[in-house]
Amino acid sequence: MLSVYSPFYPLQTPSRAVATSVMSPYRSEQVSTSIASSSTAFPKTKSYSAQQDIDIIYERRLNSIVGALPDPAGSISAWLSSLGPDGKWPDSEVDYTTGCAARRANWPAQEHWQRILVMAAAWHGGLSGANQYVKDTTIRAAISRAMDYWFSRDFTNLACLASGGTVSCPCTNLDNSLWLQIILIPDLVGQSCVLLNGTLTPAEVVSCASTLVRSYDTFDTNIPGVGFLTGANTLDVASIGIDFSLLTVNLTVLTDAYRRVHLELAVENSVKADGIRPDGAFGQHGGILYNGNYGKDYINDILGFEIEAGGTQFAANATTLLDGDRWMIYGNSLKGTLHWDFSVLGRFISFPVIDAQATGSLNLNLTQVLELGQTWSSDSLVTFAGSLSQTVTNANAGSLKGNRMFFTNDYMVHRGPNYVTTVKMYSSRTQNTECTNSQNPFGFHLSDGTVYTYLRGDEYEDIAAAWDWNLIPGTTVDYGATILSCDHTQFTGIENFVGGVSDGERGIAVMRYTNPVTKSLKWQKVWFFLDDDVQHVMIANITSTTSAPVYSVLDQRLHTTSVVQEELVVDGTRSQTLWHGRMGYILPQTDFVNITIEAGQKTGNWSTIGTSTQPAANVDLFAAWINHSSLSTPIAYTIYPDTDVATFSKKSKKLRLRTVQNDAHVSAIYDEVHKLCMIIFWDVDGGSTTITPPSQRSITISTNGNSALIYKFDSGELVISDPSQTLSYIEVIISSQQIKKTASIAMPQGGLAGSSITQIV
Repeated sequence: MLSVYSPFYPLQTPSRAVATSVMSPYRSEQVSTSIASSSTAFPKTKSYSAQQDIDIIYERRLNSIVGALPDPAGSISAWLSSLGPDGKWPDSEVDYTTGCAARRANWPAQEHWQRILVMAAAWHGGLSGANQYVKDTTIRAAISRAMDYWFSRDFTNLACLASGGTVSCPCTNLDNSLWLQIILIPDLVGQSCVLLNGTLTPAEVVSCASTLVRSYDTFDTNIPGVGFLTGANTLDVASIGIDFSLLTVNLTVLTDAYRRVHLELAVENSVKADGIRPDGAFGQHGGILYNGNYGKDYINDILGFEIEAGGTQFAANATTLLDGDRWMIYGNSLKGTLHWDFSVLGRFISFPVIDAQATGSLNLNLTQVLELGQTWSSDSLVTFAGSLSQTVTNANAGSLKGNRMFFTNDYMVHRGPNYVTTVKMYSSRTQNTECTNSQNPFGFHLSDGTVYTYLRGDEYEDIAAAWDWNLIPGTTVDYGATILSCDHTQFTGIENFVGGVSDGERGIAVMRYTNPVTKSLKWQKVWFFLDDDVQHVMIANITSTTSAPVYSVLDQRLHTTSVVQEELVVDGTRSQTLWHGRMGYILPQTDFVNITIEAGQKTGNWSTIGTSTQPAANVDLFAAWINHSSLSTPIAYTIYPDTDVATFSKKSKKLRLRTVQNDAHVSAIYDEVHKLCMIIFWDVDGGSTTITPPSQRSITISTNGNSALIYKFDSGELVISDPSQTLSYIEVIISSQQIKKTASIAMPQGGLAGSSITQIV
């Protein structure tokens, strides 16, 4: 147990000792919290360098707190006017509902402390437009009234930290979720108290310290229903510990908090791990892909920690933050804003942009990213900040081109000159999504091979309340056969053969699927990302035991242009084409492929899918899907992103992409123009397929294990992976009438399992 006894910071100590004790709900030790008279701000055991370091971090922390606040200075006058003599704002302004009746997500009562924090920043100085409040006695007195109102009503049953609504913490207590009482409120309290340090009364210091230490004391404890703190939650609570240590000048807690921060900089290699993964993904809540929310919070925490600690004994070693995030960010060219791909937002897809949650914007301080990059001499951080600070002219923010497979979370990103396409899958190693606090109750299909393609960047903005949750873009679904509800949302996949292979420019995403709830639907699907902005999709081995129609969804997005359909004949093969919103599709023209298109107004309530209180969404949506009237018939289609009608028509007539095989055993294509093949061997013991390029002898490629590969005929370069992440090696044989080449390739293990290996054969 870390002692919290210490003189308070800075040199203005109370004239008498004030002491209380806080019993940890998880440990038997008692934590002493006391403020005692002292002639010095530091115990004699602290070295001069430690005193200097704490001073430096403290001053930087003050600037960091004020600098991170929004600019609501114009509201302060109204807040002062409406604050009651008891320190409470009217119920019409702040919803103080507590206990089980309170909204767990985005607890409305937090507004009380959010106002205190802004007022404390105004009193401290540095808040834009609030100079009149600097060291003003009226606002300082109002802050004390508001703090006292809260502290006098603070819960005393510490089981309510995380066991609200149970026998140990009945619904009548001031209780909400783990995040509220362990992270949200202590974070706001800590920042406010640090800003007011030196003017806090003894009682206020004790209340501040008690709130912070009961949060920090949850480290290394098994919290009921949650487990141990991990990932972004670790950093949030470490930040609370740092504020506590600065408030009380506790070197022990400060050192321990930074130790925990730096441990979180380590790459996590275990399956379903929370935190940074080897490929740049960020996991939370059992490894759900969450770069756009918890990962974003993680980065913001790290920025704050390391900028504040730069040049002190608490600074991290020069560590390069993984650059996975920049692949997941797209731009809205109409608004000039940056956003996270919806597939890395988890349940936060349930919020409209105006709510300023994870869907609202990037929510990263690029100036701080650049500052930390320069401090650490990190080229990747400097590049990250510089590229994303450019004017947004299309969805490909930062002008990053290429392909990247995030093998730890079954996620692929392909970025063209002016567009971004993402594919989100899940396997026996990962989870699909979650429904927490009533957010995202219909999100079961969000990782069923979901494909988003961003062009202008507004394609999917603010449509989730109104769209059809059984028609998630890119998925193959037995429509309506799975119950969509909060308790039927979060699942681990059944199949292990899910993943992909990438050479950095091209890639293949592959997914074998069995519905984990009903077990009634199964399929195999491949997404090929080729040169010249061509994408190709193969679907095979579909089985369904229900009477529900099976659809493969081309897209569901904003309806922005006319819809153009035509017939196409190339080399005697009849096809049909579809174009909408700068997306072109070439689809087979057979009796077994029926295309359905819907376009028009749709309405939905945000409150139905989450906790947003925004008005109903009325949006003009476009949706198109393939009806698999014959499940035994495999289907393949080609996509041209970011193309106008005329260009699409020309490209579709020049396509030289050949289907080699598309069945339950092998999915293979040959690109005649670039002389490369892309192959998936589905069977556990591998297989073989034969490719006959124009005017050349046939070549047979075989493997002894399930695998995904890209082979370039001119250079002999082979890029291969094991999506099942089970093989130690794969033997590849490339043969023709004249040659036979064999390669035995060791597959990556541990945290790198599923990643791609390149070899010349």
